Amino acid sequence: MPDLLIEIGCEELPASACREAIAQVPRLAAEALAAQRLPESAIEVLVGPRRIALIARDLPSEREGRTRDVRGPAERAAFDADGAPTAAAVGFARSQGISADELVVRDDGGRRFVFAELHEPPAETAKLVPEIAAAVIDGIRFSKNMRWGAGVGLRFSRPVRWIVAKLGDRTIPFEVHGIAAGEVSHGHRFLGGPAAIADASRYRGQLRDVGVIADHIERRAEIVADLDAAASALGCSWRDPGGKLEEVLFLVERPSVIVGDIRSEHLRLPTPVLVTAMQSHQRYFPLERADGTLEPRFLAVSNGDPAHAVVITRGNADVLDARLQDASFSFDRDLDAGLAALNDRLDTIVFHKRLGSMANKRDRLAALAEDIARAAGLPDAHVRDARRAGELAKVDQGAVLVAEFSDLQGYVGAEYAERAGEAPAVVTAIREHYLPEGPGSPLPSTDVAAAVALADKLDNLVGAFLVGEAPTGSKDPYGLRRAASGVVRVLIARDWDIDLDPVIRAAAERLAAHGTDVPENHAQALTALDEFIADRVAFQLSGEGINPESVAAAHGARLGSIVATADWARALDRHRGEERFWAIWTASTRLSRLAARSDVPDGHFSAAGDPGEDALATARELAASRIAGARADRDLEAALDAAGPLAAAVATFFTDVLVNAEDPTVRSRRYQLVADVAATFTGIADFTSITDRGGER
Repeated sequence: MPDLLIEIGCEELPASACREAIAQVPRLAAEALAAQRLPESAIEVLVGPRRIALIARDLPSEREGRTRDVRGPAERAAFDADGAPTAAAVGFARSQGISADELVVRDDGGRRFVFAELHEPPAETAKLVPEIAAAVIDGIRFSKNMRWGAGVGLRFSRPVRWIVAKLGDRTIPFEVHGIAAGEVSHGHRFLGGPAAIADASRYRGQLRDVGVIADHIERRAEIVADLDAAASALGCSWRDPGGKLEEVLFLVERPSVIVGDIRSEHLRLPTPVLVTAMQSHQRYFPLERADGTLEPRFLAVSNGDPAHAVVITRGNADVLDARLQDASFSFDRDLDAGLAALNDRLDTIVFHKRLGSMANKRDRLAALAEDIARAAGLPDAHVRDARRAGELAKVDQGAVLVAEFSDLQGYVGAEYAERAGEAPAVVTAIREHYLPEGPGSPLPSTDVAAAVALADKLDNLVGAFLVGEAPTGSKDPYGLRRAASGVVRVLIARDWDIDLDPVIRAAAERLAAHGTDVPENHAQALTALDEFIADRVAFQLSGEGINPESVAAAHGARLGSIVATADWARALDRHRGEERFWAIWTASTRLSRLAARSDVPDGHFSAAGDPGEDALATARELAASRIAGARADRDLEAALDAAGPLAAAVATFFTDVLVNAEDPTVRSRRYQLVADVAATFTGIADFTSITDRGGER
């Protein structure tokens, strides 16, 4: 059975578009084949800078015919009293391409309907290819598109220049948006030319003959092997701290590795500056010696003609040299200016149009870092270091070097602070205060750095929520989900039992003082932030296999810190398989439903001599005292032990006492008791966050 090849030839695609095509095309191709009633096929996607190709393996030469029934109107609506077809029957038959005489009547679900029996003959697979190709081409959704051509035109990441369509050795001609499909592909811009694809199964080999490695997986393996060989020949290993390999992969069609030199006068620059200059724009790979020092050479992956490697290498070295000259000039200017002058520049840099300048951000950060360090119980010397690090954490925002190499923020400030004689703890905190930068990112390595990192993230979070710029749906332009996850990760890793509420309120007050347009009423925004961070706690613990319902239930207990909530959630999750847990859950959720009624009065229960009420009130008082002690000791086992008898008392209460008494005074008193007991259970968990036993893990 033949393979189907569809190649979309383009102007050079950005790496992001290539990754989007790899993610989407297999699904689109499978859906297109299914829509044409072709059997499932092994689908391969081959993506390079100038082409997106799909190969569907072993398709049948023709699609099987079929007979299908389409149900129409009911029999009584389809025929009149004389048995003649009505307008409804005629219209239905016409819509199916048959005459009313061809309709048949059958039972369906106990009623009689007319049906159209449609016979679809077999179809050549070749005749289905145009629709398959159009579905794939029109179906790809790039994050950024271009549009061209007559009329509406084709929306695609870059202009489409050719289409190849082959079913085995057969060329399938058709047009998509005015672009004619044929058999001619195009090879490497410098190493190849046109290539008439003889057969879909020979596509890879024929493209390699014209200088193109079409398969991105194969191309990546070849790049890595060549980088390994070049580095090994120099007694070094290559590094890719910026993850540029995944971008280079989609910049070359026939890769070749070159080795360039770094001029000796640039070696005075700090290693991260050299590495960033190599990677940020040039996508070069630094070389590291066995002792961990930087080799004064680099590797680059060229898409040019290897016969001209000397010229290509010289050009790459010259470009890097120019970048490093700029970096040297900027570095020297910053050092000459000094920390104080760089910090003064922050007054002229806008942090956020509604939250003040970068200098305002710096001042808030210093105060908040001190608050967090004190809340964490750090020694006074560490508290002072945290404040000082906060005062200098943003100093490099005024640096010329960071304006040129934004990836170096944090590192540049630390480098300048170290050269100015700041304490090592301060230097480390400046360098690490952006950590963690993502799920796999390392955490701050010291207590002082952790305090400053938390302060920076919390200031960003509080500011965004106060001015109404919280994430919505999939949109998170300020990376606030990442920031909140960072807060959770740092606190749990440090085991800091910090109540964030006063810290966040203090941050909000400082923002209100510095901001130009912050609402006076913070309560609603800070409640939303609290729930947002709680969601990140659930996300973090889900990686440990903790049920999100357990996290929500623990959050509802208001234990005062993320660390306590996380520990409590883990414990709740462990106990969800116990019968006593579900007895408590049943009592708590039943009470909560009643307590949620709008006619529950304010205040607390006052005894009136009713035996049933007094029994539950006594059980509540005893349990409340024991639960409070268990919460203080962070002992869920003891809390559940205390709640067990109360749950039994609740069951007895509902058996013996009518809550909805006719006497409004009695009814009101009993609702007050219900609310008090429900609140007592909430001291253990918000059991309403747990659905039922089906949610057990």
